[in-house]
Amino acid sequence: MGITNKIKILFFIFPLFIYTQENSDDKSNLKVVDTLMHKVERKQTLYSISNIYKISIDDIKKYNPQIKGSKLSRRMFLNIPVIRKIKQEKKKFSKVNDSIDLLIPKLDFFNVNLIDSIINKRLIKIALLAPFKLDQIELDSVENTKNYLKNLNLTTISLDFYSGAIMALGKGKENGINFELEVIDTKNDYDSIVKILKNNKIEKYDFVLGPLIPRNINQVSGLSVKSKTPIVSPLSSKDIEINENVFQSMPSKKDQRERMFKYIDSLIIDDPDPCVMIIYDDKNESVKDELNKRFPYAELINTDKNNGYVDPEITDSLLVSTKKNFVFLESENLNTITSVSSLLNSQISSERNISMMTTFRSDVYENENISFEHLGNLNFTYPSYYLPVYDDEKINLFNNLYLDDFGKRPNKIAIRGYDITLDLILRVAFRKKLIKSIDLGETNYLQNKFNYFPFKKGFINKSIYLIKHKKLNIIELNDD
Repeated sequence: MGITNKIKILFFIFPLFIYTQENSDDKSNLKVVDTLMHKVERKQTLYSISNIYKISIDDIKKYNPQIKGSKLSRRMFLNIPVIRKIKQEKKKFSKVNDSIDLLIPKLDFFNVNLIDSIINKRLIKIALLAPFKLDQIELDSVENTKNYLKNLNLTTISLDFYSGAIMALGKGKENGINFELEVIDTKNDYDSIVKILKNNKIEKYDFVLGPLIPRNINQVSGLSVKSKTPIVSPLSSKDIEINENVFQSMPSKKDQRERMFKYIDSLIIDDPDPCVMIIYDDKNESVKDELNKRFPYAELINTDKNNGYVDPEITDSLLVSTKKNFVFLESENLNTITSVSSLLNSQISSERNISMMTTFRSDVYENENISFEHLGNLNFTYPSYYLPVYDDEKINLFNNLYLDDFGKRPNKIAIRGYDITLDLILRVAFRKKLIKSIDLGETNYLQNKFNYFPFKKGFINKSIYLIKHKKLNIIELNDD
């Protein structure tokens, strides 16, 4: 029985984009970097198309000499120029891991709609490497399999990610993308991965999605370092070996913290004298020091000196009613987060406003023991690689489609699988090679966004959300 058939059996058991362009009277710093293909629909005019892409009618005519007058024929194809603003900077060299990287002139972020820009109809070959560990599942015992799949483990994570990827490939197929997917079970085993690489020519794929685990990414990229086929790390923000063919799709912990520090610096400009408390553990000593540089008069509380807990009487005595109270919680300990958020929530009053923040929100915050209501009352603010919103129009539509196919609502791993797979196939369909798509700017999907930059020998995604809880709502902040 092939791996795809086994996965189908498991699923039986275990049950859009914003397009903006630069439009300025000053044309000296604008540049056409590419063109998109637009199919004219019924009742569309030059005026309506120019509004869609935020360009002038003259620009459309310039790139489409076949247009005579102002009339368009239905289903005719138009070349739409992609206009980008160039930030001119002096070229710099920086030393990273004993290698010199040339920092090219940077382009402004902009959201690009790739779904309407597909021009490459060739077959896209994809390999998905994940630790399904199918050899450990008793397919002959439905009850045992059901019990195994009820728990979070490498198999369920792989299945969730795979289900999202399948949804993305279906979306691509609807839009004329031809693909060939090969699903490979790494078993989370070193010898199995060596065998996989020996029996499969990595060069035949347009990109390899996975493995899911950092050490396995390192193994695959290390053993296929001579290959030019992109290896995409889909789920981890942990440090990996970024070789020439590696794309880290998850923003690093360092980049997420830098995004939050930028926001904190803006708070200092608005209010240079708040009441600040930094609650931290030994693992986050360096983060405490960075915060302390910004707030030299902050009160410091090390939770490791009290078994992960904070004395409510201490925090109550330090919070004031005459200033804003900023509490930075730098810990990934569940007991610490639960107790601190609870006690701070109890100390809010009409006279005393408290805002809780962290420079890195780990997955432990998704534990059901941490009160979502408490986080909302505390205006909890943090950087995030994904947008934790589950009830807007796009998400609801996806939820319904996913429910029809898989009999349950998608979790964030399934949505991540959808977003990253759709982004990758659209980039390849648009630019033929993934590496040629890195200058496209930011692409935005259901809960994830992507904007790759050169990093070490490969590339890393630097698109990061800034999130704030407000009562029972989640808000995306703009810190520009």
